[in-house]
Amino acid sequence: MADPIQYRAVRKVARLHDPRRNFELSEIESQVRYDPLTRDSARICHFAVPKREVPDLAPLVEFSTQHCPFCPQAIERITPRYPETLVPSGRMARGEALLVPNLFPYDDVSAILVMSRAHFLPMDQVPAPIVADALKLARDFIVLVAPTLGERPAYGIVTWNYMPPAGASQVHPHMQVIVTDTPGNALRRELEAGALFALHYGKPFAEALAQAERSGERWLGEQGGVAWWVPYCPVGMLGDAQAVFRDRATLSECSDTEIDAFASFLTRLLAAYARLGFWSFNLSLLPDAQSTGLQRHRLTARLLPRFYLNPKLHNSDVAYLQLLLAEKFAMVYPEVHASDLRGMLR
Repeated sequence: MADPIQYRAVRKVARLHDPRRNFELSEIESQVRYDPLTRDSARICHFAVPKREVPDLAPLVEFSTQHCPFCPQAIERITPRYPETLVPSGRMARGEALLVPNLFPYDDVSAILVMSRAHFLPMDQVPAPIVADALKLARDFIVLVAPTLGERPAYGIVTWNYMPPAGASQVHPHMQVIVTDTPGNALRRELEAGALFALHYGKPFAEALAQAERSGERWLGEQGGVAWWVPYCPVGMLGDAQAVFRDRATLSECSDTEIDAFASFLTRLLAAYARLGFWSFNLSLLPDAQSTGLQRHRLTARLLPRFYLNPKLHNSDVAYLQLLLAEKFAMVYPEVHASDLRGMLR
């Protein structure tokens, strides 16, 4: 049987008279890579990577504090409560984390998880226990409310948009938690492809991929049964990182120890990204449906740094390729990105 993990790339070459070389006829290479599971394509090009500088965030932090609904003096008064038939106490808490209904819900069950009492946590100083408590609270909420979907599949999805470039509407650290029968197009495609892979090869794709990536040039490390690497087919313009939980398909199956290990490595990775000049990111935990078992999927996480291409213009790192053509686009090769991250991990 053929190797289950196929890394496919196509070299592209553009010919032009380059003004940077006195208009000599030049060849400029780019590459199209294909995701080993879904076969979705990603373009990697020799773009002029912008110099990354963390701006002075003090004015933004100060301004955003003035009307923050998640700060301790406001949260009990401003945020809503769940019906007691869904959440007996109306809200749920663990450590500094507080979970409340999303006033602008995405689905039947949509929550905001305020992670800390502090209004701002610098990206290189996010405490691992704060992240761990938030994820444990999300896990407990998913377990509690998933049965309300009845016979429908229940996907407990957790996301974290950190700072405005990532789409965060509030600076105060918070996550979104939805329990839904509609997992989104990307996760749906991944689960469908994963089912076919498992049927053909007799094991989940993530298990085979972790084996193929382990100790390779994109590998970042492993802690507490959670493996991390830089994906072969990047999602972000300047690279991203991926985690896979061994023998877990959903967050609800994870023990406190496993979540602690994930939070520990994640916060180290956030600090590494901060050392590389980033100050914003998206994080998503992508599960299978509750009670589906381990046949086709492992719980994965994707960490994507976000930035403004030009800080003075505030132009986004997402444009027509990603939004209208559903094509991933990167300006750095994953192998280079992984090397940079490993050099900054402590």
